[in-house]
Amino acid sequence: MLKLSTAIAILNGLASLSHAQKTDNETLILCDCGIGDNKDQPSWSTSRQMNWYKSLVWPDSANKYPAAPEMAVEVPFGNGIYPWNPDGATETMPNGDVWSVYIEEQTPEGFKAGNAVHKDGETLNCWSYHGRPISAAVNKTANHDAICWSAFVCNSDNTSPNRPSDMTPTSTSPSTTAPSTSDFTQQPAPTESSASKVLGIDAALSPRFINWPSNWGTFINNFVWDQVTGNCVGEPFRGPGYTITFECSGVQIDSDTHMTLQLIKALRDVGMDSLWFNQNPIIPGTNISTNATVPTPSWVVMPESLSLTATDVAAQKVIGHLSYTTKYDTFLANPCSSCETARFNANFFDPILEAMKGTFPDYNNYHVQAVCDPWVACF
Repeated sequence: MLKLSTAIAILNGLASLSHAQKTDNETLILCDCGIGDNKDQPSWSTSRQMNWYKSLVWPDSANKYPAAPEMAVEVPFGNGIYPWNPDGATETMPNGDVWSVYIEEQTPEGFKAGNAVHKDGETLNCWSYHGRPISAAVNKTANHDAICWSAFVCNSDNTSPNRPSDMTPTSTSPSTTAPSTSDFTQQPAPTESSASKVLGIDAALSPRFINWPSNWGTFINNFVWDQVTGNCVGEPFRGPGYTITFECSGVQIDSDTHMTLQLIKALRDVGMDSLWFNQNPIIPGTNISTNATVPTPSWVVMPESLSLTATDVAAQKVIGHLSYTTKYDTFLANPCSSCETARFNANFFDPILEAMKGTFPDYNNYHVQAVCDPWVACF
């Protein structure tokens, strides 16, 4: 289960419900608006807002907008911090409804990222759901036609909204006019970088597996690195019919933290928890107890290649990289292996996120994304 820091507000007295609007199908969408309107930083948003829907019906295509929200409120940066975070953001809708949202910004797509809490105690589940065009922006300072895109969707469901087949990270906005609500609250605030202090981690691994003939700790010990340069200096490992090479590099974060070491820690912990790595798998008819008279063999089934790349998002600069790669001596006529995306779950992402928290306070937001490379591997 993904870790989530949640703040709980205790309200004194009875909350007034005279203006509250509640329905079984209500939805609160947390939006990033104006992406692309800042020509110097086209990946940043120029404003953020909450959209409230009495009963949201999603179109069947990402090239269509949903209907306009019944209400919307702009959400400014709090002390220069992106508002969708675990500390929470609280705003008041035009009818007086008060919503507080507590979000783990780095949550992978489709996973529960936090909660939205109404002042009367009603709670919605919030799901990571980035990249769908939603509505017109309340704040039109940077662009009168600014568009809002989904970041997180909060509802009473137990699963994330479905993603239409044409919804991709590079989805473009529909050619039709974005729907807008006439019932909104605007709180203009200077636009600040939503990418400040963000550390992005890109993971890529092969869908094909290899057997490492020892324990996981021995494998990790092959990442021998120079603390002055931050680079790996160890030798390749020579196995029966294959060679594994080890590479790493990184910058010094502060006097106690080095990016190379954080990446090695991330890989070590992923290998202990993730379904991509199988420690000492049991084969029927083997691994039979010998009353400790014969040592039990240690081995690991793991992807034949993996890489982790750390990027300072604001500077768009790579500050660390780690990888291992397997090369075979001869051509092997084995069947193709395709990507098993179900393995990209909390047990994969959480160890990486925890390792990256070691870079705080230089970085206080962490984004991890993963992909199989290649998607299908054939000999």
